[in-house]
Amino acid sequence: DGLRLATQLKNMDTLRNTPILMLVDEHETHLMLKGLDLGINDYLVVPIDYNEMTARVKTQIRRKRYQEALKSNYQQSISMAITDPLTGLYNRRYLDAHLTNLVNQSIQNHKPLSMLILDMDHFKQVNDTYGHDVGDEVLKQLSQIIIKSVRSSDLAARIGGEEFVVLLPETNRNAAYDLADRIRANIASTPFTINHPEKEIMKTVSVGVSEINQQGDTPADLVKRADKGLYQAKNSGRNKVL
Repeated sequence: DGLRLATQLKNMDTLRNTPILMLVDEHETHLMLKGLDLGINDYLVVPIDYNEMTARVKTQIRRKRYQEALKSNYQQSISMAITDPLTGLYNRRYLDAHLTNLVNQSIQNHKPLSMLILDMDHFKQVNDTYGHDVGDEVLKQLSQIIIKSVRSSDLAARIGGEEFVVLLPETNRNAAYDLADRIRANIASTPFTINHPEKEIMKTVSVGVSEINQQGDTPADLVKRADKGLYQAKNSGRNKVL
């Protein structure tokens, strides 16, 4: 029957918010009340007046569109709060909020956790030579290489400028080093397409790697060791993983 159908529609994720109008006879007040209690949005008494039906349907459509617009704006606001607008990766705020939890989970569950800090070598030269628009193009392409290289369970974030972080749950330092070196080699061998007469440029990255120490390590310790590795990679000639 109609009420059972309405109940099934309201229990389906894809149709839960679809407006439903119920048709009832004038004497079926108990059905009308039951329908409204089940979540039916509105009702019409038969015989149907065409103008009334048109007005009620339009009202439900307007309300549905307004709700969808609010939901879209809300989701967009959340997305803007946690993602980097240029690359689409998570931002530093999101990384900082989740790093402590991931470190604590790793220690409590006795599972490895590794971190990569990547920094593009001589990125300032790109901006100085070709302009910031080209620099943005390069960073976008770099982020795509990172995204394609990591798992869905990993957390990739841009933490500022040309610096990126990747958190690798349940990954020891050796496996993290191998991944970092594959990313480094991929970037070094991939031409970056730019909107400039030169068409393409080659760039490299330096990477620092660290693994959580199960003996009372902190998020700051994990970051400090990865940052130290990055510093050493930069000072020893760049395009390296340390």
